[in-house]
Amino acid sequence: MKKWFSWWKDGHKRFWVLLILALVIFLLIRKNNVITWVGGMFEERSQNSEIQDLEEKIKALDEGISEMQSGTDAAEQYAREKWHFHADGEDVYLVEE
Repeated sequence: MKKWFSWWKDGHKRFWVLLILALVIFLLIRKNNVITWVGGMFEERSQNSEIQDLEEKIKALDEGISEMQSGTDAAEQYAREKWHFHADGEDVYLVEE
C-alpha cells in the first residue's frame, strides 16, 4: 500500500492530479458544465433560425394584408390565388407548376 501512494509525496504530481480532478469536476460533473454550454449553443442557434423564419412569414403576411387593404379587387384576386375561392357557377382549375 505504501508503494501506491509514494508518488503522492511529489508535489508536482499531486498538483497535476488535483488540477485534473478539479477540471473534471468543473467541466463535466457540475450542473453548469461544458456539455450544458454546448447544448445551449445549439439551442440558441436553432431558436435564432426559427425566429428568422417567423420574421419572414410575418413580413409575407404583412404584404398580404397591405394588398388586401388596397381595394376589393385586390382582396378578391388574393383570395382566388391563395385560397382558390370562386364565385357561384365558376369552375376552378388548379395547375401545378
